[in-house]
Amino acid sequence: METLNLNIARLNEYKSKLVVFPKRRGSVKAGDSSKEETGAATQFAGAILPLEKKADEIVMEEVTDEMKATKAFTTMRVARKETRVAGYRVAVENRKKKD
Repeated sequence: METLNLNIARLNEYKSKLVVFPKRRGSVKAGDSSKEETGAATQFAGAILPLEKKADEIVMEEVTDEMKATKAFTTMRVARKETRVAGYRVAVENRKKKD
């Protein structure tokens, strides 16, 4: 929600600074900027309202023996295999109940 609110605020700020020129000089329609605003408008160069990200703090921790002993790839491989086999095990269990 926080990023959504930040984006809404950024877009509202963009809309407040936006100058909409009329398509034709003579006819000003609803939503177009006034003559004063179009006359005072300047070309903007560079990044227009860039996204501002907060710098995340990096927390340094000591590497423990438990962290060193953890095998992430093996854990993920076993978990992936268990999810694949889970449906088969349920089917076998259902067959045994029927018999």
